[in-house]
Amino acid sequence: MTLLQRLAAALTMLFCLGLSHAYAEPLTSEQVGRFIASMPELTALGEKYQDSAQRNIDPRRPLGSSLELMGGKGQEYADLAQLAARHGFSSPEQWADVGDRTMQAYQFASSPVPPDQVDAMYQQGIANILKDAKLSAEQKQLILSRMEKTHSGNQQARQAVDKDIPALKPHMAELDKLFE
Repeated sequence: MTLLQRLAAALTMLFCLGLSHAYAEPLTSEQVGRFIASMPELTALGEKYQDSAQRNIDPRRPLGSSLELMGGKGQEYADLAQLAARHGFSSPEQWADVGDRTMQAYQFASSPVPPDQVDAMYQQGIANILKDAKLSAEQKQLILSRMEKTHSGNQQARQAVDKDIPALKPHMAELDKLFE
């Protein structure tokens, strides 16, 4: 699986997993633009290193965890360091952080369901479970517990990326094409 394929798979899982990071400084539009500009080179590197696909990539941080698995060494890491430098990043880790945050914020920014509607749907789901006569009290509690955990994770994820979303706004058309 190429790096680009791993990124695409990770993007689809972000909503399900939720995020717990809080970032010190919001992303800037300039950082997002530089990350987007690096993607054609990343695609080429993914093709070059497609046989070195790594397992155990954290879908919440696909780029950062990929770098960690490389251990800061090897030709693939060196090539990513050069890519990062060409696009104005101080290190591959900074590039990966901006990339992971861009992807996470994009997931929320491009969601067709606004946050207030998500909350309303969650509350309606609770009501539906509570009034379902086919479920035992134990089954209801189990379902509600899982729902609450998922909803809480998604709320934390949303809070973590809210301050990054404004930096994406000027780039949404490019990001839409990139993550189609």
